[in-house]
Amino acid sequence: MLALVDCNNFYVSCERVFDPSLEGRPVIVLSNNDGCAVARSNEAKALGIRMGAPFFQVRDLCNRHGVVVLSSNYELYGDMSRRVTSVLREFAPQLEIYSIDESFLHLGGIEDPTAMAKELNRKVRQWTGIPVSVGIANSKTLAKAANKIAKSKGSGVCQLEPATCTESLSKIPVGDIWGIGRRLRDKLAHLGISTAKDLAQAHPPLIRRIGGVTLERTLRELNGISCIEMEQPQPRKNICSSRSFGHPLTEISDVEEALSNYAITAVQRMRDQGTLAQGIQVFLGTNTFKENAPQYHNSISSSLPEPTDDRFTIVSTALRLLKQIFRSGYSYKKTGLLLLDLVPRHMRQGELFTQSNTESRAQLNRALDELNLQYGRNGVFLASQGIDRKWKMRRNQCTKRWTTSWSEIPTAGI
Repeated sequence: MLALVDCNNFYVSCERVFDPSLEGRPVIVLSNNDGCAVARSNEAKALGIRMGAPFFQVRDLCNRHGVVVLSSNYELYGDMSRRVTSVLREFAPQLEIYSIDESFLHLGGIEDPTAMAKELNRKVRQWTGIPVSVGIANSKTLAKAANKIAKSKGSGVCQLEPATCTESLSKIPVGDIWGIGRRLRDKLAHLGISTAKDLAQAHPPLIRRIGGVTLERTLRELNGISCIEMEQPQPRKNICSSRSFGHPLTEISDVEEALSNYAITAVQRMRDQGTLAQGIQVFLGTNTFKENAPQYHNSISSSLPEPTDDRFTIVSTALRLLKQIFRSGYSYKKTGLLLLDLVPRHMRQGELFTQSNTESRAQLNRALDELNLQYGRNGVFLASQGIDRKWKMRRNQCTKRWTTSWSEIPTAGI
């Protein structure tokens, strides 16, 4: 048996943990630069605010109904996600983190999965304040469907058995099944397949002709036949770090500041997973939505002399590449970089005829890691990262980083 644990309206729930006055009120959380609604409370959904709706389109609706509008607080959400995951590990040692708010649990050896799920639901809420829904079944796809039913009924827990779940599947639109997008949904509709039940009872060879092995696997999963194994996290082969600017930039010095910060973020992710980069790609672009403004987009790649996780080498290489593609006279909206062809740290191979200072640089990087761990992410930073960072994305309605910043930790007193 498998369980899918999904945090309900996760971003909104994180905000409610530290501001109980938001309970029962319509709340939305916006994406980068306060662009689109990426999380909505049930009250906001009832008002008709759709997922991904640009804020300027729903601004009047929000004002009329007193919707609380918040900017994304990624530091808070990431930390709360880690806290939820730590509780889940108490119940099932084998766990696959599927996304920031979803995890699959392997329930082998558990005699009463439903009772365990109810206790898990209670304990996660008690220890973290985050409400979750738990779907239990013999396969990942069926567990996803069970989770959807648990949310719709408000019960918090739903277990589906292949032999008795036909009625439940008949109420799930085929487009809501895990892994089925709009195009596949439309193809299946032409065959009269409109619900999860219809797909589960379809002829496998026919389904394979429509959507290949992947869709046939979904069909079998809906019948309780596990075809998608639990996955263990694997080191990424490439790492991307990029953000849109809070406002357009025209000076290369401002773009260099942003790129330096993005490069440090990418390096930290790479160091955390114990890999080294063999190449870098830097990209730069204007705002494609401003059709009347001059447009320019470019990218450039370069290999590194040897695989490295040295922040100084990567930042200096990224800035050198940026200078090669930067053109004056444009208002830039976004830049970023990719660390390419990552290899495990133990596979480092230096240049044969070049004297290397790898060990001294490694000691310096470790020292910086320790300082930033002790004093915060920007306890020590490179001069090229800047101080004011006026290019940072807009988060005008961002709440405090309650759990990750000493200066913003909640206080209580008389």
